[in-house]
Amino acid sequence: MTLKLGTEIPGTSAEGNITTIWVPEIKNIKAPTIIELEAGTDISNYVMLGGWSFDPSQDTVSDQRENTVQDFGAPGRKSAGDISIEVIDNTNTEHKEQNEAVTLMHEGASGYIVRRRGMATDAPLASGQKLTVVSVKCGEKKVINPDANTMIRSQIPLFAQAPGWESETAVLAAA
Repeated sequence: MTLKLGTEIPGTSAEGNITTIWVPEIKNIKAPTIIELEAGTDISNYVMLGGWSFDPSQDTVSDQRENTVQDFGAPGRKSAGDISIEVIDNTNTEHKEQNEAVTLMHEGASGYIVRRRGMATDAPLASGQKLTVVSVKCGEKKVINPDANTMIRSQIPLFAQAPGWESETAVLAAA
């Protein structure tokens, strides 16, 4: 099939169409349940635009054969890369009671970051939706120096831990 030049390809704006949930426990990261996600905390309103950093990569296993002049490769080890999340931080402010992202993701906390994109943040969770699920341990909060016209915010480094991650390959299960 050849795509005709000038064919309009539809796209979906990312703004307002990403949900981020901190979930304390998931039994199967390939098929988290609605009940597990509803037991978590929706932190979408705390996450800054572009504040989610997750850049998985995969090494190449070299496959150099004596009988060919070409080098081949095979999929190798995977890495989650440097993972972090930049969030609104209401520590010491008049809104200090609304600081769930920072409170839940304190240094040493373990849990799961679950992301759903392509649907309005307030769209209900439903079985069959594709998710990114990352099992993480939280590092020390990094206070971000303010720029003009910005919110007070912090960056929380996250470290991948077993059972690992599913990069938009997890499918939400009903039960």
